Amino acid sequence: MNLIAAVLLFLGLSLASFYVFPSGQPQPADFVLLGFAIIMSIMALGDEHLELSPFVVSWGLMVLWVLFVSLAWTLVMETTGFLIYPAFFFFNFLVGMATLRFLRVYGSYARSLIRIAVSIALLVTATEVMVQLALGFNRATGSFNNPNQMAYFSLCGIVVLMMLDDYRLQLRPLVLSGLAAGMVGILSASSLAAMGGGALVVVGWAMANATRIKHFARLVVAVPLFLIVVIVINLRADGQIFNNLQKRMDRAPDKVEGVYEQRKFDRLEHFPEYAILGAGEGERQRFVPYHRAEIHSSFINMLFAYGIPGFGLFLLVIFTALRRAPAYVWVGMAGPLFYSMTHNGLRSTLFWLVLVLCWHLYRWGRQPVFYPPPAAQDELVHVESSSRH
Repeated sequence: MNLIAAVLLFLGLSLASFYVFPSGQPQPADFVLLGFAIIMSIMALGDEHLELSPFVVSWGLMVLWVLFVSLAWTLVMETTGFLIYPAFFFFNFLVGMATLRFLRVYGSYARSLIRIAVSIALLVTATEVMVQLALGFNRATGSFNNPNQMAYFSLCGIVVLMMLDDYRLQLRPLVLSGLAAGMVGILSASSLAAMGGGALVVVGWAMANATRIKHFARLVVAVPLFLIVVIVINLRADGQIFNNLQKRMDRAPDKVEGVYEQRKFDRLEHFPEYAILGAGEGERQRFVPYHRAEIHSSFINMLFAYGIPGFGLFLLVIFTALRRAPAYVWVGMAGPLFYSMTHNGLRSTLFWLVLVLCWHLYRWGRQPVFYPPPAAQDELVHVESSSRH
């Protein structure tokens, strides 16, 4: 069963960049990850005690509040349209808890598996991008439904790979290729928010490597190599990547000026009473004429849809995952959070995986998973022995 769980996690992450169905619906990888979560849940029944960490508790309370608000509006408006949204929150929570247990029990093996699977997913996306650019696509999407989904996936994938190596990259060809592929995904999508987030990840990377000559030397070598890869791909695409970037940069002032209306932030201004306990995420006709499309911000959407309690719990989950992490991890994590200011990325499993890894790796300080304190070692040995019986 352990091997089956590992295979399902590997396949679920490797296939995470394949979108077959419309946005807002489960994708093929989601069904694979659900199987992984079910197996890990069954295995957890053999544990004599389950860890109720602050991270797990705060995340669980957030999911319960989302469910409570959605059920309340389901009863008030007599429609089931609200219930699909807590299903995504619960799914990501279930996969996150399963991944956390997998990491806790199998240690470096689990980290290696995630590292390889995410690298493959990024490479698959970059390959699809190159094909689309060769066919003359203006903005590549990979197999995603729109460029922003691809850009966010690439950004979160880069952070996952960075975090697994404590932002001090080893010379692993597959990982370096995955990082380069992630950069291609961000640049080819021409997403200004993702590029801004990517810049923050690079700053975190520089902060982590600037103090040691060996790591700084790798940084100096790696950056030009990444740039060369991007330039070569741009040339093979007849300059389409850089042309798209130039067009997006030219539009940047207009996009910034119109972000309030375009991202539906005005819904919060005109219906502020819903921010107290939450409006849920269905039946948007209540907000005519500010009802078209969802709010394009993870933070504002949480505040409007699930009120001050939901918003506060969301911030608590992020803070709990990061609270003991080094400064460079905070800066690197600011990349996906910066993107989330103007895009709703709450349904992305990879975003929640970033938080899971952050908590697992830095819960006792810098990279505690490699050198846990004695009490943690005893707990890990106990969990490992329990899982074998």
